[in-house]
Amino acid sequence: MSFSSDIKKELCTVNEKNLCCRRSELAAILLFGGDFGGSDVTVRAERTDVFKRICGLLKRVLGITELQKEPEIRLPADKLDELGIYSEGAGVSIDEEVFDRDCCKRAFFRGAFLMAGTAVDPHKNYRLELFAYNETVAALASEMLEGFGLTPGSIRRKNYFVIYLENYEAVSDALIIMGAQRSMLGLSYIQIEKDISNENNRRNNFLIANMDKAITASANQCAAIDKLAGTGMLETLDEELKSVAYARAEHPEMNLTELAALTGISKSTLSRRLNKLMELGNAKSDGKV
Repeated sequence: MSFSSDIKKELCTVNEKNLCCRRSELAAILLFGGDFGGSDVTVRAERTDVFKRICGLLKRVLGITELQKEPEIRLPADKLDELGIYSEGAGVSIDEEVFDRDCCKRAFFRGAFLMAGTAVDPHKNYRLELFAYNETVAALASEMLEGFGLTPGSIRRKNYFVIYLENYEAVSDALIIMGAQRSMLGLSYIQIEKDISNENNRRNNFLIANMDKAITASANQCAAIDKLAGTGMLETLDEELKSVAYARAEHPEMNLTELAALTGISKSTLSRRLNKLMELGNAKSDGKV
C-alpha cells in the first residue's frame, strides 16, 4: 500500500463531531472533485472508504440518504447553497464562512486531500500535493495552508493547478493539520532511520578517509626506510630510530596506535621518529645527505 493510501485510509477513520467541520470537509470534497455541469453535481470516489465517508457526510450535513452507486456520487445542484458553494458557469466559488474557524480549515484540508491529494513515498522524498481544476480553489487552498504557517508552492500541470509542500517538516505539519497522526509518526520513524543511516555513512566515510590516510602515510614511511636501507644508512642510525624503522617495515598495516603499543613507546614519540626517518630518507633520495 502506498503512503498516500495509508494517509487516506487513516483520514477516513477521523471521527468528526462538529457539524461545521463536516460541512467544510464535504465542501472541499466537492470543490476538488466535483463536476458541476448540469442539474446535478457528480463526484467519483475511486476508494471504497472515501466513497463511504462522502455518503456519510451527505447524510449528516445535507440529509441526503438516497443510495449511491459506487464509485459515482450525485447530489442536486440546489444543495450547494447549504455548503456555501456557488456555481458560476464553468467556475465555482465558496463562502469563506464555511471555513471561518481553525477546526473547519483543518477539515477542509482533509477533504481536499481525500479527493485530490497525493504524497510521495517518504523513503524517496518528502512531498505532498493537491490537484485542483479551478485556479480560484487552488489559490484558496494555498492561502489556507499559509494560514497554518506553511509555505506551499504552486505549478500548472496540464489541466491541473497543483499546490505542493516539500521537505520533512512541511509534510509532517500537513499530516497533523489533517488529523493523520499515525501517518505522521510513521513519517517520523522514517526520518529517524534516515538520520541514523546518514550518520553511519558519515562515520564510515570518516573511517575510510582515515584508513586511506594511514595507509598512504605507512607506504611513504616504508619507502623512506627502503631508501635508507638501500644506501646502508639505516645501519648507521641510533638504536631508537633503527628499532622504529624495523617495526614499521615489518608491520606496514598497523596504524600509529597499534605500532606504538608494539614498540612500547608513546604515540607522539613514535610519530616524531617516523617523521625523522622520512626526512632522512627523502633527503637521501634528493642527494642532500
